[in-house]
Amino acid sequence: MKLEEHPFFRSADNIEVAKLAANACLSDFEAGQSIFDEGSPSDTLCLVLEGSVAFVKETPDGKSRTVSLAEEGKFFGEVGIFTGAPRSLSAVAHTTVRIAQVERDDLVDFIKHTPGPIEQILGSIVNHLHGTTKHYIDDMLQQEKMGLVGTMVNSIIHDFKNPFTLISLGAQLIRAKHTDPKTIKLCDNIEAQVFRMVEMANEISEFSKGEQVVRIETVDLSKLLDHFRELNEPFFQKEKVSIELQSAPIEIEGEENKLLRVLQNLVGNAIDAFDEGESGLVQVHINDIGDFVELVVSDNGKGIPESIRHNLFTPFVTYGKSRGTGLGTAIVKSIIEAHGGTIEFTTTTGEGTTFTIVLPKKQS
Repeated sequence: MKLEEHPFFRSADNIEVAKLAANACLSDFEAGQSIFDEGSPSDTLCLVLEGSVAFVKETPDGKSRTVSLAEEGKFFGEVGIFTGAPRSLSAVAHTTVRIAQVERDDLVDFIKHTPGPIEQILGSIVNHLHGTTKHYIDDMLQQEKMGLVGTMVNSIIHDFKNPFTLISLGAQLIRAKHTDPKTIKLCDNIEAQVFRMVEMANEISEFSKGEQVVRIETVDLSKLLDHFRELNEPFFQKEKVSIELQSAPIEIEGEENKLLRVLQNLVGNAIDAFDEGESGLVQVHINDIGDFVELVVSDNGKGIPESIRHNLFTPFVTYGKSRGTGLGTAIVKSIIEAHGGTIEFTTTTGEGTTFTIVLPKKQS
């Protein structure tokens, strides 16, 4: 939209609007680009003409949390203009965004001659306080949930340690007495599944603490898919959904167990997208794209429900899954980001979903 069409000027005098617009500075920012930092001087009012802006707060542990968003037609920075306090949050382009920046003196002069926008500013301050308070409460509740999950999982790991050890020892004894290939393969699978269960529990424990440490090793992605198939072959055979796994022998730096967890969650979710007994297709393709690899998981299922698409990667978001925890995709995203990668998805109701992951071959 044009600056003069911004809702901030809805009840303002046209001559005064034109005067202010002539002095305003128009700026374009790419997604992820900083607009201003927390603690910087509050010297401009910013009006969003296109796109959206995220407001980010740095927590005591050095992490960043998104507090709220300002969409097209909104404005921000008004509180510090009148209080003289520095910016309380950082502003970052959430999408490609165009904003108009109005200097403090120009804004004060404009308001003296056109009092209408005062109502908009007061309303914005009230909404800002309401939104920030709600986000803070939601964030605290989520942290409390994650803390309870971590405590519960740590207790499970402790209680299951001895049974898991006995299962592994039993598999080793059977393998020692029966050396035929079929028995050896089954015993190997038992041990691998026990190890996998422990790793899954540890993964949830790490995630609940906000930790995601990558133990770097060389991973052959073709062999990774073969291992994934071996671990899940009995499960796949029970399903009417066809699973297609394809990758050239590409090597990357990463942690194999965490990447297996990514595949397990995404392929498991894809299979769950089909009704029981329904036939379908899930494909996993890994492509070499120079210094990066592209991992694509797609299905021709029902598609992700519209109600959860906007916050699919948020913890505890789930829909229609009796055994779902709402942590799967959140953990996937944290693993991918810990590897320096990105994850996106496209989905169409009744046609299916595609997740696209891009990972660097080398870890810095």
